[in-house]
Amino acid sequence: MLQLAGAIAAEMFRAFFTDYLFMVMCLLVITFIRSHYRTWSELREEAYGNIGPGLKQAAEKLILAGLAGGFAVSFLAVAAGVTIETDTVRYLFYIMCLLILFDLRFVSFPYAAGLLAAASYVFNGLDVNVPSLLCLAAILQMLEAFLVYIGRNGGHIPVYIHHDGEIAGAFLKKRFWIIPVVFMTYLVQPGTLLPESVSGLATPFGPKTAAGIAGALGLDCLMAMLLHSDISISTQPEKKSARSAAALFGLGGVLLILALVSRDIDWVGCVGAVLCIAGREGISMWSVMAEKNGTPLFGAVRRGLRVLDVLPGSNAQAMGILRGDIILSINNMDIQTEEGINEALKGYPVYTWIKVLRDGEEKLLEYRCYPDGYNRLGIITVPREREVTYRIAWLENMNIIRNIVSRFRKDMDKQA
Repeated sequence: MLQLAGAIAAEMFRAFFTDYLFMVMCLLVITFIRSHYRTWSELREEAYGNIGPGLKQAAEKLILAGLAGGFAVSFLAVAAGVTIETDTVRYLFYIMCLLILFDLRFVSFPYAAGLLAAASYVFNGLDVNVPSLLCLAAILQMLEAFLVYIGRNGGHIPVYIHHDGEIAGAFLKKRFWIIPVVFMTYLVQPGTLLPESVSGLATPFGPKTAAGIAGALGLDCLMAMLLHSDISISTQPEKKSARSAAALFGLGGVLLILALVSRDIDWVGCVGAVLCIAGREGISMWSVMAEKNGTPLFGAVRRGLRVLDVLPGSNAQAMGILRGDIILSINNMDIQTEEGINEALKGYPVYTWIKVLRDGEEKLLEYRCYPDGYNRLGIITVPREREVTYRIAWLENMNIIRNIVSRFRKDMDKQA
C-alpha cells in the first residue's frame, strides 16, 4: 500500500510540473475559479464586512481539500483498476471547456463523464472504457458528497430575495474543488509504471488482473472539477447541505453499482451515462424547487425585526441570539428597524435585556458587557422593504455565453 501511495504521489507531482496539458488545465481552472470567487467575495463582504476568511484563505482551503480528496480518490481508482485511455482524458477536457460556456454547474466531472460515455454508444469510433469512466464518476460524486457534508457549517452567503411579493432572506452556497485524479492508462507515451506491489492485484475494472501487463499499464493524471451549488429559503442552510450531501452520495452509490454491472451487460453503461447527467440535474432541480415552494424561514415580519444571521464572535452570539429569532424589544424599547437597534444601543449600555420571539414563544435574553458597554449587536436582519434584491437564477447559474451577449447588447445600446 505504501508503494502504491508513493507511486500515486509521484504521478501527481510529475503531472503538476511536466505534463503540459495538465498545466494548461490547471491555469484555466485557477483563472476561472479566481474570477468567479471574486464575485462571491464581494457578496460576502457586503453582508459580513471583513469578518471571516478572505479570497486567498478560502482558495487555500479549497485547494488543500482538493489535493487530499484527489489522493484518496486516486488510491481507490488505482486499487479498483480504473483504466482510462489517454485520448479519453483529452475528450473530457474538451467537453468540460464546452460545458463551462453554457452553465457553471456543468463544470462538475459527472456531466462530462456522462456525455462522453453516452457519445461512445452513439459514435462507434470513440474508444472509451465506459465501466471505468462510470466508476471514476461515481467515486468523485461520493467525494463531493463528503466534502459538502464536512463543510455544511460554513460558506453560506445571506442575500435578500422576493418571495410571493414579500422580502425574504436566503442563503446561497457555491463551492468549487480542484481534484487531481490518478488512474491507470495504457502507455502510449513515457510515464510512471505501476508499482510491483500491484502486479497481482485483482482489479474490478479494466483488465481482469494486472499480472503480466505492468509493462503495458502506467499511471496518468487528469484534472477533475466538482461544483456544489445550493440555496436555503425554507430550510436552515446546515440542514440543507446535509440533505444535499445524502442525495449526492446516494447518486454516487447507484452509479457505482451500474458501473460494476456494465462490465458484463453493455447497455447498463448507457443507463449509467444518462444517470450521470439526469441524476445531477434532478437533484439540482429538486433542491431549488423544494426551497422555493416552502415557507421561508427568514421572511420579513410585521412586528419586530427578523434575524437573518449572527456574525461570529459578536455580542449577539454571546447573548444567545439565533438565526431566525424576531427581536421585539431592547431594554423595553420596541424594535421595528435597524435604526431602532442603533438608537437603543447608542448609549453603550453595559447591561441589556432583549425580548425575542423564537418558535412562537417569547424569551428574555440578558447580557452584561463590562466595563465599556457596546453599541453593536452584530446581526444581519430582514427588513420589510429593500431597495436591492437578488435574482436567484443569476446567482445560481452563471452562463458565460449569456453574459457575453448581454455585454455586447449594452455596448451596442451605448453606441446607438
